[in-house]
Amino acid sequence: MPSALMAPSWPVRRGSAQVSLWEMKTGRIRFLLEAPASQNVACAFSPDGRLLATGGFDMTVTLWDPSTGKKIAVVGKHDSPVWELDFSPDGCCLVSCSLQNDIRLWDVGERKMAWSHVGDGAYLSAVFSPDGKTIAYGSLAGKSGLLDAVTGRELAVFVMGIGHIGDVSFSPSGKYLATGTDDDVIRVWDTGDMKEEAVLAGHSGFVNGVAFSTKGGELLLASSSHDRTLRLWDPVSKRCLATLEGHEAEVLRVAFSPDGTMLASAGWDGMIRIWGIP
Repeated sequence: MPSALMAPSWPVRRGSAQVSLWEMKTGRIRFLLEAPASQNVACAFSPDGRLLATGGFDMTVTLWDPSTGKKIAVVGKHDSPVWELDFSPDGCCLVSCSLQNDIRLWDVGERKMAWSHVGDGAYLSAVFSPDGKTIAYGSLAGKSGLLDAVTGRELAVFVMGIGHIGDVSFSPSGKYLATGTDDDVIRVWDTGDMKEEAVLAGHSGFVNGVAFSTKGGELLLASSSHDRTLRLWDPVSKRCLATLEGHEAEVLRVAFSPDGTMLASAGWDGMIRIWGIP
């Protein structure tokens, strides 16, 4: 059973127009990016680490050079706040979703929109599959599904009417999709036959974030919740492996480091916490 050790936490500026870039070893701020939004909600690094994308309440998608902190370009703009961003595995495309009703795919090199998928509710999450062929989403309408990454056409629907879908995450192989919902559970779906494989219950509040570990493969999934905790799960055996406490308010998002040895969490207490995963 894995355990977790918490490193010193880092304060962040809630509702700020600045985006902070941190040095992992020291916890010091390397750059403060003067992003255009009054509130910056979403950010994503390209797979090679050479680009950073940000988005927020100004509705734009902006690219930065994380090595210098300099703005490169504004890729495009939604009609409502940008809530999530994710680069394709090859770094050539960027997906964004908005609080109104659409998901957009951007050509990073050309700095232009490739397509827009208009749905039936605000979107809270959008993420590429490991092979880059599909995009999974979660929405305020209680709907999660898969889109064709080339055309934006809807391929499958996993959930309908089970609370808000706060976050989605593919397993490293792409075989499973985890969804965090407002009925306090995580649902794990088989992306091949679109069947529900597991319901992971244990949180006592909305599940805001989910993330598979690249190190743990199909066997390690993290979740974050309104109940102020994080949990580590084995989605195959459906067991909760550990409960991580330390945040003093709702925990919004969770993410593993690329090598799977660290877990980052961000909460409404204005703190980023880093956890060591043995």
